[in-house]
Amino acid sequence: MKLTGTPSSGWRQAAKVLVLYLVLILLFTGLGILFAPSSAQVGSTRPEDTIPEHLLALTGFGLLLGIGGMLIYGRKGLPLVVLTPVLTVGLDLDHLPAYLGYSQTIRPAHSLVFFAAALVLTAIMIKAPDMELVVASAFMGHMAVDTGLFAPFSPISFQYFPLGPYRLAFAGGALLCALGAGAILRLEGRNSGGRGRTEG
Repeated sequence: MKLTGTPSSGWRQAAKVLVLYLVLILLFTGLGILFAPSSAQVGSTRPEDTIPEHLLALTGFGLLLGIGGMLIYGRKGLPLVVLTPVLTVGLDLDHLPAYLGYSQTIRPAHSLVFFAAALVLTAIMIKAPDMELVVASAFMGHMAVDTGLFAPFSPISFQYFPLGPYRLAFAGGALLCALGAGAILRLEGRNSGGRGRTEG
């Protein structure tokens, strides 16, 4: 994979990744509503008193992942610190129909199909390896915090499985990808003669 001479983790690219990610979440949410059998339209909202705690856990873990990437790269990795927790929390946008009172599938964008689509589209449209790793880190970070059921092959299949057995693997993958994003940025800075590197 060819690295560019200028570090790819900038605010403009972070904004593009965010828009792409959120649009893709809404697309998968719509596909779930359109194609899932009625028996699978059993998604529901969390009890209201547990939502703040859950959002705090997602934000906190996403922030730790972003900080991990920045520690490898330096202060110019600040977009990693901002983008990673926003994407980590943003995956829950696929609960929107349930909050609006409509029947939907359980976590339609919490799927490996979504994950693959997000990585492929980020690679094609953003062309920044560090951003691909941020997307991977945020997705896996979210899955590591979540509990309950998910459909790993939504919207192709809506068979539900418990998340519990996979959470530790998701957490490890999220951390490795976050550190990898920082490492790629640091290498890009070195390849560009140090222009992208900062200390600290």
